[in-house]
Amino acid sequence: MVCAACGGSRMKALRPGVARIREELEALTGTPVAAVWGPAPRGRPGGAAGGGGDGAGVDGGPGASVPGTSVVVGTEAVLHRTGGADAVAFLDFDAELLAPRLRAGEEALALLARAARLVRRAPGDPPGGRGRGRVLVQTRLPHHDVLEAAGAADPGLLAAAEREVREALDLPPVSAMALVSGPSADAYGEALRRAASPAVAVRGPVDGVWSVRAPDHRALGDLLASVPRPPGRLRVAVDPVRA
Repeated sequence: MVCAACGGSRMKALRPGVARIREELEALTGTPVAAVWGPAPRGRPGGAAGGGGDGAGVDGGPGASVPGTSVVVGTEAVLHRTGGADAVAFLDFDAELLAPRLRAGEEALALLARAARLVRRAPGDPPGGRGRGRVLVQTRLPHHDVLEAAGAADPGLLAAAEREVREALDLPPVSAMALVSGPSADAYGEALRRAASPAVAVRGPVDGVWSVRAPDHRALGDLLASVPRPPGRLRVAVDPVRA
């Protein structure tokens, strides 16, 4: 990638962190804003904690806590540590929609589903009824398959679109795939390439990672089992979640 303005090739995604957004929201709303990040601390499931400690906690000034704060900003952790909300807003949701991961669409839809559960439990809503809350998404892709599926409450819309893409790219579940990494990956990858049948593609290495694609899991398993493991550390991830 090359910048059209300056010709530079070193790109970096610039985005404000949780602390900066908390400060700006606090200035805009004129009310204390809590910030949540990381997993819930041990011994305090679902509760608030002071800042620090394993990179997890709540920050919003002295005595700040999620249950008693009207505005909360944070990472995905906030969706798991808040009981209900009048509204949930996702900033720059395109980072999730366009993430270079095999299951980026599924993970993005899961975030929206979690947010929808929170707004259905907004204060004052009747039990079991339709919530008055709203889920807001900041995006440049309003017609993305994930958003269409969320708006229609039909995950099948995303599944159908994802299947077309995976069939075109020969990705799981249409095929079987394994990623091989670790200090011994090169030796193992070369051996896999020599032993592979024409139906199995062994490619790499790319950044130290080899990919193995087979028409089904039996063919993949037979190849992996037929090649002796070299000495040293080796990691073989079959149908990896984050490919």
